[in-house]
Amino acid sequence: MKGSYHFNAQARRYYVQVYWQGKRYQIWRYNGDPIWHPKTAIKLLNKIRSEVDDKTFTPKAYFPESPLSTALYARRWVQLIDVKPNTKKDYLYSIRRFIIPFFGERDIRTIRYSDLVEFDKSIQRCQKGKYNVMACLRTMLRWAYRNEDIAKVPPFPVLSQGEPPEIKYLTVEQQERVIEKIPAADRAIFQFGMEYGLRIGELRAVQWDCITDEEVIIRRAFAENELMESTKTSKERRYGLTAKARQLLKALPVTSPTFVFVRADGKPYTDKNLNALWTKACAEADVEKIKLYNAVRHSLGCQLLDQDVPMDAVQKILGHARPEMTKRYAMRTSDAITKILDNRTAKIIPMTGKQRVDEK
Repeated sequence: MKGSYHFNAQARRYYVQVYWQGKRYQIWRYNGDPIWHPKTAIKLLNKIRSEVDDKTFTPKAYFPESPLSTALYARRWVQLIDVKPNTKKDYLYSIRRFIIPFFGERDIRTIRYSDLVEFDKSIQRCQKGKYNVMACLRTMLRWAYRNEDIAKVPPFPVLSQGEPPEIKYLTVEQQERVIEKIPAADRAIFQFGMEYGLRIGELRAVQWDCITDEEVIIRRAFAENELMESTKTSKERRYGLTAKARQLLKALPVTSPTFVFVRADGKPYTDKNLNALWTKACAEADVEKIKLYNAVRHSLGCQLLDQDVPMDAVQKILGHARPEMTKRYAMRTSDAITKILDNRTAKIIPMTGKQRVDEK
């Protein structure tokens, strides 16, 4: 690499000229600012020479429209990656709300550990929200490394999602009370979901080609109202048809050739439809309103564990990829533990009629 610095009389500022891989580059800015003094030009030239020695020099990083500026790179990266719609939505939020405002046009190759610590402290979100933003940035930098845009991924501060919140769930009796308040034509989708503890997106996406005489196959899911040909874990799950599931399917009018559970207009339910029905029914049943996801999926997990079903069996039923996800259902607050103990059926044996030893 050949390099030198020069003064341009017309522009009245300095620039660095570099010959690299048969091409000539004129670099007029350093850290985004014009080069007004020769010392700055020398500093830039030495920096470039050091990068050449370290095999990390990339000329495009020194130009205003460089795709290595954090803002431009992040916008380009999020359009290139292949992730589920809800993941992309979360990434876009992290990029627009936090990453671009903090790093702006800064070259991603210059991001260091201290910058990441400062960025982590600047994120005004709950612990899990902060984790999501930092994880988004880390994923982007790892992608940049694999794409050979950066020489290495800087070390990140320890990321933590914090203590997981208490999982709220309903008993079978509470579920039934709410179901009774849902219009009869809309009950089946809720009941079927509760029978197998399905994710709401999976439940909405059940199609007739996944229903056989003996089983139901979970292979699709809705994500941000977009039908995906795979589940969250990208794994197909199969369940035998229970007596209740058979009864529900047998009584269900077939109004769509594709989807099993549809609205009166023949279209599949949306999250908004189901949440509206659930919220209204909870109020009418005088049952504490919890998220529909909790009422359907989390509730089955907690109910099974309360019935002493083995943890590994619950994991398999719910299709959890990791046992840690299932173990969350075993966590209880002190109030919940007290209720469980109070619900035990053991009788209290009175102590009357027995004489204390020291009274003999």
